[in-house]
Amino acid sequence: MKSFATLRGLAFGLVAIMAAAAVLLLSDLDARKGAEKHTARSADAGPRVALVQLSSIEPLDDGVRGILAALAARGFVEGPGFELSQYNAQGDLTVANAIAAQVTSADLDLIITASTASLQTVANANRGRTKPTKHIFGITTDPYGAGVEISREDHLDHPPYMAGLGSLAPIRELFELLQSINPDARRVGLVWNPTESNSEASTRTARTVAAELGMELVEGNAESSTVAGEVAQAILARGVDVLWISPDATVFSAASLLIEAAHRAGVPVVSSLPGLVKLGSLLDLGANYEDIGYVQGLLAADVLEGRDPATIPVENWMPINLHLNLTALEGLSSGWRIGPEIVARAALIKDADGVRQQTLPKPEPPPALRWDRVAEGGKIPTVDVVMYSESPVAEQSIEGVKLGLARGGFDLDGGLLLRVHSAQGDMPTLVSIIDAIRPSTTQMILTLSTPALQTALQKDRGIPLVFGLVSNPFIVGAGNSDTDHLPTLTGAYLKQPLEPAFDVISELFPTARRIGTLFTPAEVNSQYNRDRLVQAAEARGFSVENIGIASAADVVDASLALAARKPDVWVQVVDNLISASYPAIMEAADRAAIPVITFSVTAAEFGPLVIIGRDYFDAGIDAGALAARVLRGESVAALPFKPASTTRYILNYEAARRFGVRFSDELIRLAQAQES
Repeated sequence: MKSFATLRGLAFGLVAIMAAAAVLLLSDLDARKGAEKHTARSADAGPRVALVQLSSIEPLDDGVRGILAALAARGFVEGPGFELSQYNAQGDLTVANAIAAQVTSADLDLIITASTASLQTVANANRGRTKPTKHIFGITTDPYGAGVEISREDHLDHPPYMAGLGSLAPIRELFELLQSINPDARRVGLVWNPTESNSEASTRTARTVAAELGMELVEGNAESSTVAGEVAQAILARGVDVLWISPDATVFSAASLLIEAAHRAGVPVVSSLPGLVKLGSLLDLGANYEDIGYVQGLLAADVLEGRDPATIPVENWMPINLHLNLTALEGLSSGWRIGPEIVARAALIKDADGVRQQTLPKPEPPPALRWDRVAEGGKIPTVDVVMYSESPVAEQSIEGVKLGLARGGFDLDGGLLLRVHSAQGDMPTLVSIIDAIRPSTTQMILTLSTPALQTALQKDRGIPLVFGLVSNPFIVGAGNSDTDHLPTLTGAYLKQPLEPAFDVISELFPTARRIGTLFTPAEVNSQYNRDRLVQAAEARGFSVENIGIASAADVVDASLALAARKPDVWVQVVDNLISASYPAIMEAADRAAIPVITFSVTAAEFGPLVIIGRDYFDAGIDAGALAARVLRGESVAALPFKPASTTRYILNYEAARRFGVRFSDELIRLAQAQES
């Protein structure tokens, strides 16, 4: 028996070797045919282009269709005057490397790649050549983390012969959509391949988002599609509420196995890749890869017509595409509900009547990616927006900044390049972002948040600086008053309206004497807001329970600890970390039956009793208007700081009934005045 087993193993080994050799031979044959075709053409026959993809999965095939459509729209159709060779590694990295070696040595005018692996293999093969071939990449999740010398901080810092675009999946949007469909869904199962850099980038993002939203990511690794189904079953056995298929080529190829296993367990499947609702997923929220491919094809056409890849910033662009499978709701708990407002956002809907499509507006790509949108010579005014972290507060501020710039005469659709950078809450990354901004490539730095302003002041880049989303610019050395400030700096700031908040506390809870709050000691703005709260509270005869947090991972425990101290009212100050942590805060407060009053208007959806806050959108408009004045040539030194003047009152009548309080007519009038 032992001898037979040995022979059988040898036989299997020989078959595997022969199969691999056949694949390589076929690949080499294709490559040699391409090389022969190139050699046979005359020198003036027109551009020679290779289009390389990793495998034939739906997102990549959609992207390639978009690339070809864009090239055709610009007159690049295979035939006399244009030579196009297509390569597909069929998911085999050995073949992918062989293709990369072939195309980078074939005297081509341009290589176009679709997928992260194709980007990496071609970039690595190109890197060592004396004259690298121009390369346009796309259909890749995170080109900045792919190890091909593309800077995350400075999007113009990349090999001069290479350009393209990234498309990081809308993971935060997916998780927030999950919470709106089923607020009780907390444990999200994930099977992913750690050898795929795009999958690793998606997983890192998901961990951060899940922690901020009070959710838990239950992970399992699968380095091949053959084991993905087994890993999914193990994850499902751990009691997850939903199974998520991320942008992972390995797992996508085994999607039917995962969906089948989830259905047996009565667990819905959601995906960040298109095409899975037809296999039984509840929803797909990801990219429209054909649209991404089309923009990538336009970039390729630009380069073929003479645009220098070195002048093209590597931007992230994600045209979001929602597909719904309403039939997948059958058999799920009553907690799962997809309302008409969500259905209205879907491009594709599967229900009992079949599959139908809805026509939705197409998103525009960033102006810098469109050569026809860039002013003559590739020079348009450029503003680098720097955020410490992404949050609803920052999003409102950015939208306000855009409107302020537009009102100031700057067209964001080609007349001004707005480059947005986020440090994702990491200080070393924030420092790197500021360091990478160069006076030769931008006209202004616009910071949103106190840490970003503080870092920009410490790292003077010799560029006009405008700030927003700051509680107090003076505590970081911006100046002494609104008119007496640093000569290269102006901006808009917004202090927490403490006195109105304590008026409301005294009105609603006249016997209250203890308030509580969380704050982030590492954020100077948070420390400032906490100190002001303590001073105002003590002046009114209140004591303050406050707990410091260091990271998003601390929020849940800190919230529970503060709730255990039983303050009469939870008065939450604003900072960057807190702005993304309201789900955990509200859950702890609700369990302990503690009313919450806060200063963040973006927390309304999470259910605090009262919000008395500055309007971040209006403050963003103020910052954008100041930026526009600087861009038009006004002296920065002569522009005074602009304190926020708009205060918003948001009342939660359901919470008022729970706590047995009644809002006064004056308070209702203030809230209604804002609504109108």
